[in-house]
Amino acid sequence: MGSVFYRRKFCMEYSIRNENYRNFDLFEVNKLKPRAYAIPFNSLRKLKATDCLTERYKSDCVRVLSGEWDFKYYEKSSIVPVHFDTDRVQFGKVNVPSTWQRTGYEEPVYLNSRYEFHLMPPELPEEVSVGVYRKLFDIDSTDKCYIISFLGVCSCLDLYINGEFVGYSEGSHNSAEFNITKYLKKGENELVAVVHKWSTGTYLECQDMFRDNGIFRDVLLYEYDDIYINDFEFKTRFAGGSSYDLNLCVKCVGNYKDYELKFELFDGKKCIVSETQPAFDDVDFEYRALDVKEWSAEIPNIYEAYISLLKDGDVHSVIRSYIGFKNVEIINEVFKFNKKSIKFKGVNHHDTNPKTGYVMTADEIKQDLTLMKELNVNAIRTSHYPPDPMLLSLADVMGFYVVDEADIETHGTGSIGPDMIYKPNLISHDVKWANRYVDRVCRMYFRDRNHPSITMWSLGNEAGGYKNQDICYMFLNGVCPEIPVHYEGAVRTKRVGYDVISEMYTSSENCEKTGRHERGKKYFGKPFFLCEYCHAMGVGPGCLEDYWQIFYKYENLMGGCIWEWADHAAWHDLTDLKQKYKYEYTYGGDHGEEMHDSNFCVDGLMYPDRKPHTGALEMKAVYRPVRCEKAGDKLYKFTNTNRFRATDYITISWELCENAVKIAEGKVDKVILPDSSEFVTIDAAADKKDCDYQLNIIYTDNESGLEIAKEQIILNDAVFAVEHNTDGRLTVLESTDSIGIAYDNGQLVFNKNTGEMSSYIADGTELLNTRPADNVKGFLPNIYRSPIDNDKHGNSTKWNKKLLSEAKAEFDTVSVNKNNSCATVTVSYKIKSGKKTLYTSAVVYSVFSDGSIDITASLKRSSRSADKDIPRFGLTVELPEEFKAVEYYGRGPEENLCDFNKHSLIGIYNSTVEEMHEDYILPQDNGNHGGTKYLRLTNEQGKGIAVLGAPKFSFSVHNYTQSALINAQHREDLKDQKTVFLSVDGFHRGAGTNSCGPDTLPKYRFVFDSEIKFRFAIKPIV
Repeated sequence: MGSVFYRRKFCMEYSIRNENYRNFDLFEVNKLKPRAYAIPFNSLRKLKATDCLTERYKSDCVRVLSGEWDFKYYEKSSIVPVHFDTDRVQFGKVNVPSTWQRTGYEEPVYLNSRYEFHLMPPELPEEVSVGVYRKLFDIDSTDKCYIISFLGVCSCLDLYINGEFVGYSEGSHNSAEFNITKYLKKGENELVAVVHKWSTGTYLECQDMFRDNGIFRDVLLYEYDDIYINDFEFKTRFAGGSSYDLNLCVKCVGNYKDYELKFELFDGKKCIVSETQPAFDDVDFEYRALDVKEWSAEIPNIYEAYISLLKDGDVHSVIRSYIGFKNVEIINEVFKFNKKSIKFKGVNHHDTNPKTGYVMTADEIKQDLTLMKELNVNAIRTSHYPPDPMLLSLADVMGFYVVDEADIETHGTGSIGPDMIYKPNLISHDVKWANRYVDRVCRMYFRDRNHPSITMWSLGNEAGGYKNQDICYMFLNGVCPEIPVHYEGAVRTKRVGYDVISEMYTSSENCEKTGRHERGKKYFGKPFFLCEYCHAMGVGPGCLEDYWQIFYKYENLMGGCIWEWADHAAWHDLTDLKQKYKYEYTYGGDHGEEMHDSNFCVDGLMYPDRKPHTGALEMKAVYRPVRCEKAGDKLYKFTNTNRFRATDYITISWELCENAVKIAEGKVDKVILPDSSEFVTIDAAADKKDCDYQLNIIYTDNESGLEIAKEQIILNDAVFAVEHNTDGRLTVLESTDSIGIAYDNGQLVFNKNTGEMSSYIADGTELLNTRPADNVKGFLPNIYRSPIDNDKHGNSTKWNKKLLSEAKAEFDTVSVNKNNSCATVTVSYKIKSGKKTLYTSAVVYSVFSDGSIDITASLKRSSRSADKDIPRFGLTVELPEEFKAVEYYGRGPEENLCDFNKHSLIGIYNSTVEEMHEDYILPQDNGNHGGTKYLRLTNEQGKGIAVLGAPKFSFSVHNYTQSALINAQHREDLKDQKTVFLSVDGFHRGAGTNSCGPDTLPKYRFVFDSEIKFRFAIKPIV
């Protein structure tokens, strides 16, 4: 990074080489007690003109110091000057908030569960990199009170003002506030913030994420007059019926003589409570049996509360908070929200931006939550730390159940010292760390306690247990007994669970056992919550619908939060000629890291730019609020899975399709009450037995017009006969090296030395790629797939051991026979890995006079060591690159697999070969379409080839080969190979979630004992 010499009129000398960051005896110095987040204004009118996203930037009482700061980076703490003279230092410039790793000072580092340094808690490496920030700012009066708030700094902060030490803070995602009044002077002031890469607090921040450093959230300067509202707390209590009690405690600081405190509560524009009291240190407002509307994620009834300091009846300062009236209970192991058993249709949300790392703007936070709403998400776990307060305010207003998580994770204690001893409780059972645990939980609670969206507190993530967690739980239970506490790590200890029992990546089978109370006594008596499930890495997640069939069956199952919301990756501008990276998105290991966890960070439902993965669309379909099932002849059962909201906000439409062509449509007029079902008659008859009939149900939001979800009921699934013309000319010509078959208007040639179908001509058009990228002409048996992420951490390892990844189909024999109706060519193969034959395969081609070919492929195990459980069985073929137009009758338009297809309805779809590719950051098998009855690939003249199911097949089609896909590590590695690589599969394994979770369910695996066969046909399109 370049640096510039700056000389300011206001510069000072500092002694900043202290070792607070490695002093285990302290984790804060002069830091203010935690308080509720609020933004003060001097004018009620100005405050009401803002919302929760804009208030901090428009306040006349808060100055956002974010923006351009001076910055000096030191690679080693030992080279930081003993006497730091800001007049002599050559500062560069950075924007705050930002991180060092996304501004070029350090390379990005991604780790999942390890620390970046050798573990010996609480010891740190001898050298730690340091960033020194400087900001000059003016104040016009020293008669005010000035509090500075750092909303996020990693890993720690030493703060100096005008040459003097102010204080120290650890806890990267907790707000750090200091009263800096006595350090300031009228006019220009100098702030110096010293940030160390690591601190003793880093041992509590071993989360699965890129490890960024710096001031990564806004810095706020509160300017108060001689009296101000310092803190406030709302408590609501259910009083029966639609009534709630409300208590408000306000803490004031300063000279409150002649001041009054006013509380107003608004329901929209209507003021329902207004009271004024004399101002004191502590002022209580109490109300009994208020008639109010309850808050829920489905109907987020928000009341705006305004707390004003008045002098002579005029507003001196005012703050706003959102109030939601809710009642959370656990009754007989059922999690009850407003007396209803709710289900968490959740996601885990990290703060992540591909360009800025931890830094997220207000608009980006809103974009995430808006997308979640569109995808039918109702719950957010703030993995694995408290978020920017704006996210919680948005959750209040938009409606989300939030699991607010403390900034505590010690995952790396599973690998301690040179002997790699597994000690997950090394820190959590060491009570010397207890104050640090409690501090992080305490600061989370006091900052966030007024948000109605907070539905559970979390004691952190993967931090062992349970001694220090017990102390944290006692604190939370003492100050906030009305909100349950979750901590997944307890399930592996004698503690088992706090208020709920939480697990990660539990199989659907074990979820069912938990629901039925068949899994063991430790799972009795408390609700069961999957804080992480269905790892959304790459293709998938599979089996999501299977989980939800189970969640809906049992009241003690709360649902869960999919891991995770968005891919983590570092973005690079490839248009920059100075750019050293050749990939737009990079992950662990791409930056020269000695220690990393590869692409395990690329595991979201959304791409880094928030384009949805196919997995997000699957989640949208499964999380849909209304479900339909066939209940009888023309009778359908619609179930509203909402607990509080009727379906009057939804238009329910239906379409009856014959062979995927719409022939009738209508609407369902009934309003379905919450948590209820209605039976509806739909006049949709499957009249013809030889036709397919599909009933599509579409749910549309009345206000936005957006599609909420869609689903499909198959009324009739006909088997279409493949017709061949047997009346025309059919001649077989066999030579030493080839078999030629002449038919009406074309010819077919097989190479007797290789078994290849070397030419397939119809009406003068060659239907095969005569210069294939993989140097194999015609069809070839295939039992492997380019590993998807859900293969790589489970089955792919097994398959590699079984030599499946190296297995190749080697030609064995070829023969030809002719009868009155067709000519039959049989090509046999040995599928070998090295010298070992694992399987044998035969492909039988029955060629008819119209040029159509009936193809039957078989596979047999030749060795006991040959896997019964394989990724797929099908045939691959390369077609001319001009065959780019795609039409198919099957599941689409998005990719799908047998356990991952609720988002994909049977239909007729048109696309291109290029569009059939799903652009995963780490390339993997993609673009599969199951349930297909026909596929047409044509050139610009409409000539090409058709694939016909007998009865169905799955397929994928790309402009690159499978071998290229296997070898690619990034998107940019895949090149257009001037081919159309078609895979036609009779069997294809589901996705599962084995990247970090259960294997594919047995019913979605492709397992065989001896021999399997499948059949399809191809026809020229001329």
